[in-house]
Amino acid sequence: MDIQKLGAIVVSIVVLVGFILLSFLAMKPEAANVKYEIVLVLLGNWAAMAFAVVGYWVGSTISSKQKDDTIAASISEKKL
Repeated sequence: MDIQKLGAIVVSIVVLVGFILLSFLAMKPEAANVKYEIVLVLLGNWAAMAFAVVGYWVGSTISSKQKDDTIAASISEKKL
């Protein structure tokens, strides 16, 4: 497994776990002694990042990466 793929997996896990934790915090902000408005702003930002993570793994970004890898492999085969 290459370092870029591992990096994408780690970032995805961090973003999704953060989104889950902030979702629980939005339900009970008094438990962490924080202002509700701040939690909502953070939750909105993390929701956008979670959307990007899902878009990467399900959407066209990973397909584009696979296409680029296929093209690079075919070019290197032709050079040999």
